[in-house]
Amino acid sequence: MQAVPSLPPAASQQEPDLNFAPRFRPFYEAELSGYQARLNKLVLPGDFLPLTLQPRLHLQACRLRAGGLAVNLESTPMTVQHRAEHAADALRAEFLASFIIEGHGTISQNGASLPVETGDIIFRTTALPSEVRMLTDSRLVVIKGSLLNLLGMHLQDISQFTAQRAASTLPMVRTAHHCLGHVFFEQPDAVSPTSSMFAEQALISLLAAIYTSQALEQLPTTERGPIESWQALTSYVDTHITDNDLSVAAVARALRASSRWVHRLFQMRGIQYGQYVRERRLQLARSALEDPCRAHVPVKDIALACGFQDASHFSRCFQQRFGSPPNKYRAAALARDQ
Repeated sequence: MQAVPSLPPAASQQEPDLNFAPRFRPFYEAELSGYQARLNKLVLPGDFLPLTLQPRLHLQACRLRAGGLAVNLESTPMTVQHRAEHAADALRAEFLASFIIEGHGTISQNGASLPVETGDIIFRTTALPSEVRMLTDSRLVVIKGSLLNLLGMHLQDISQFTAQRAASTLPMVRTAHHCLGHVFFEQPDAVSPTSSMFAEQALISLLAAIYTSQALEQLPTTERGPIESWQALTSYVDTHITDNDLSVAAVARALRASSRWVHRLFQMRGIQYGQYVRERRLQLARSALEDPCRAHVPVKDIALACGFQDASHFSRCFQQRFGSPPNKYRAAALARDQ
């Protein structure tokens, strides 16, 4: 591993602008305590414990156009213990996919202690406490995004989330590492926003495929069929959640199945199809309303972009779900971030 760059003088410090993509920007801190404050804000609250007498750390971050965050972390041996008391709402929980670019150690969560090596990808959630212990000089790229985007709404009990290690020897893992290099371009100004957003979405979809395939391998063969069918169905719905025509019949045609098959899979999960689609669209709209980059976008345009065909209907549904009208919710959310 290359030496971690030395820290610039304190005079160079300034609040970095993360409202861009897809390029990492550095944070300049004079002491490790400054980096811990950044990690608390970017990833989740926790404690940073260096394992060497002369610890060094280099931190960069980048917002994703499609929603979420990427953090590039280079350090000498360290332990980071993350807390999760702030993540009471499972529907707002996020996933952490850690690409191990260099180094080895262990990552623990929910009773699982996973050995990690260079080339692996480790999946965790912000809704449960976790620990990262890197025993060598290391570089990790952590992708953070909505857990719903990774698993869909069938994850009804967050305590059932299982941390997963995807080994570097798996073909899809190698593909994801290769894809990572094409999401964060050397010269992002030459890449259109639409192209970079699609590249990010492709990476998230690949991560979802890796996680679910790892989880399925731990189940008996007789239990995999219904779960695979459900994941195929919800993956299609989630990918097309903003489409105007997302009726049961349209989804069934696209998947070459029957409408009865679609209804039956949802009934097995104790949820109606329309309820699922409405909740996914509302969650998407809530994320958009909380995004300071979209503060200038009218609420009605956000409603249409999230698949709602009528702004008034959207406002009623949003207030019923979250307790306040969209405009008031946005104002309160943006005020909290200031």
